[in-house]
Amino acid sequence: MQDRWDVEVNISKDVDNIRYSKKIILIIKNHSPYIRKFEIGTKYLNFKDQYSALKFRMYYNLISPVVIHIDKYRKEKVEIPIPKVNSSPEDNIVLYVKNLDKNEEKEIKIYV
Repeated sequence: MQDRWDVEVNISKDVDNIRYSKKIILIIKNHSPYIRKFEIGTKYLNFKDQYSALKFRMYYNLISPVVIHIDKYRKEKVEIPIPKVNSSPEDNIVLYVKNLDKNEEKEIKIYV
């Protein structure tokens, strides 16, 4: 038995809503019988233009962290829609997935 977990990131442009440009799909795979609780949240929102940052925050729905439970040897998909904003190529968000049982954290950097 291994005590590990993985995170995969897929970016989909198939969004039905006109407010969102794409969605991030986080796939959390739990390979451990002991780890169950995961926290997903946003660590940083890095925007040069403050108006774009404000517009982004109005429609972005992962400002406060979310705690999910994943049973042993299962995977869970979490979809995060990304709002449409006028952005520069350097604008990004940094997401984190934290294992609350072992206090391990993985960061994901996404360019808007």
